[in-house]
Amino acid sequence: MEGLVRGDIIIIDYPYGDLKTYKRRPVLIMKIPRGDDIIALQMTAQSQEKSVEILISHKDFSKGRLKRDGFLRLDKISTVEKSLIKYKVGSLKSEKFNEIMDKVCNYLRS
Repeated sequence: MEGLVRGDIIIIDYPYGDLKTYKRRPVLIMKIPRGDDIIALQMTAQSQEKSVEILISHKDFSKGRLKRDGFLRLDKISTVEKSLIKYKVGSLKSEKFNEIMDKVCNYLRS
């Protein structure tokens, strides 16, 4: 899929820990390194653990939107093959993306 950039929200077949089963879910593209992978943060519809979550709502998008608000999980960073991408939902505003990246860095430092 062409035209993806950091800050895009995409839908992928997200692999579970066993790497055999998948669930379709949104992720935030954090980085697109060379090769066939992306580095992404998992999103979930239900709040699981507030201390490691960032709320994403329709007002956070510069283009597109999710069907409902979601929560980015700072503790769910993954490298995902581009072949798992189904489609692009939209793009976050740069201010929101920068806020998320700051929180990810702070989470990793703690």
